[in-house]
Amino acid sequence: MTEKGLNEDIKAETTEEVVKEEEVNAELEQALKKADEYKDLAQRVQAEFDNYRKRNNEAVKVARNDATDDVISKLFPVLDNFERGISAVEDSARQGMELIYKQIVGILEKYEVKEIEALGAEFNPEYHHAIAKCDDGEKENVVVEVFQKGYIRKNKVLRPAMVKVAQ
Repeated sequence: MTEKGLNEDIKAETTEEVVKEEEVNAELEQALKKADEYKDLAQRVQAEFDNYRKRNNEAVKVARNDATDDVISKLFPVLDNFERGISAVEDSARQGMELIYKQIVGILEKYEVKEIEALGAEFNPEYHHAIAKCDDGEKENVVVEVFQKGYIRKNKVLRPAMVKVAQ
């Protein structure tokens, strides 16, 4: 083989290598772009899942609180009847009823249930339900009598107090 033929073969091989290298670089570039797209997609899916989990946890917390509020609200008539019963029974039975009443109140306190202060307080329609009005020269818009206690839990009114308001 002549030197000229050898040079032409080398040039042809070099050109083929350059073309192959360019093809490999182009494929590598495409693969890197796809990898970046997949990485971006994976990050977005992970962020969406984290947001979903947070929303789901919040929904579960709200549902649990609502269920607790519902059960607690069903105890209020029992509490009212205990108060009536305590005032109606004699001393020997009264002590036992008072102990049971204190246990129920203790459980309610554990769940952050508080009685709405009404007697002598200024009437607030968020916490009080006025079922009667009376004329009082000294007081105006003040609760003068409580017919049924009201209760609140975590800034949510479970049952408003039924009251008489002075005008």
